[in-house]
Amino acid sequence: MSIHKKQPKQETIIYTIVWIILFMVPVVELIVNYDPDHPVWLKHELLETFFSLLLFLVVFLIHNHILAPMLIHHKKVYQYIAACVVIVALFQTAQCLHHPHGPKPPEVEMKGNGTPSPASKPMYKPPHGRPPINWHDMSMFTIVIMMIGANLGVKIYFQSEEEKKHLAKLKEQSLKQELDYLRYQINPHFIMNTLNNIHALVDIDPEQAKDSIVDMSRMMRYLLYDSDNHYVSLDNAVTFMKKYLNLMKLRYTDLVNINLDVPDNSHEDILLAPLVFIPFVENAFKHGVSYDKPSTINIGIEKKDGRLLFHCHNTKSNAKHEYGGVGLNNVTKRLELIYGTDYRLDITDEDNSYDVLLSLPVRTAEDFNNTPTLTGNQT
Repeated sequence: MSIHKKQPKQETIIYTIVWIILFMVPVVELIVNYDPDHPVWLKHELLETFFSLLLFLVVFLIHNHILAPMLIHHKKVYQYIAACVVIVALFQTAQCLHHPHGPKPPEVEMKGNGTPSPASKPMYKPPHGRPPINWHDMSMFTIVIMMIGANLGVKIYFQSEEEKKHLAKLKEQSLKQELDYLRYQINPHFIMNTLNNIHALVDIDPEQAKDSIVDMSRMMRYLLYDSDNHYVSLDNAVTFMKKYLNLMKLRYTDLVNINLDVPDNSHEDILLAPLVFIPFVENAFKHGVSYDKPSTINIGIEKKDGRLLFHCHNTKSNAKHEYGGVGLNNVTKRLELIYGTDYRLDITDEDNSYDVLLSLPVRTAEDFNNTPTLTGNQT
């Protein structure tokens, strides 16, 4: 069964315009060719034409509203074919009964000089009998078949367009649900790590722990509200990262060197997916910090050649860990869903270091509105 049974508005407009034109053409032709000497004959021809058009219109309406939906929406092929045969047969019968002997010539009368005039010629007498099929029957049959075919073609076209729109909407909803699912997986993972940091600070420096709780509440606001959008501003993402790094610095000693290099000027117009950088930063702390020797984490963000570049480098601790996990796997899926192929993620895993280079397109709100990707709410 079809998804959309109601006839699209554009289709109705097309049909209305076409039929108005068809009924107006004979009227215009009558006005152009009007002869005051033979007004009765011209009006008779106009009525004959209108009658033929009405027959076509009746067939069209029956096919458009009853027969075509039977085929397109309910897939009743045999019933459709049988119904079309019946309606065409009835049409042919009606037009043959209305014109049993072909067109009727005008009456004429003799003028004074002996020349026949249209008003006094003897009445036209039809020949005895009528051919079973003549050119008029064949032309009418051909036209009605072409009309039915054209009507069916137009309906199939609009039906396919409606189905494409419906499938695109379903795909967008599916992508949104998948993005939400991935985001909800990242948020608890991040909160768990942050709470572990504050827990460690409670014994080391209670006052710092209190301040950290305040910072965490602000970060939670970002997680609950800003990150619920599909895109956030670069400035908001950088501010969130700074708070996270300040919280992480409180946990570690001076043996851990943390550097953040971000542009100073405002980039409120640049939008990107929320929490797209944090999993890489979390990964750097999880696998790159050593408690018995110096460790380094370098994070940089820059705009270059129309691209937004994020770089994260960290030294590797002696502990053997497998990189990846929920955070990195999910951020990769989210990048594919949001940016498609318009992103690049290069990861270099060496014995003593781990490097991440993420290249994203520089996009603004206007760019996202003009691209066929998930846009969602904007910040």
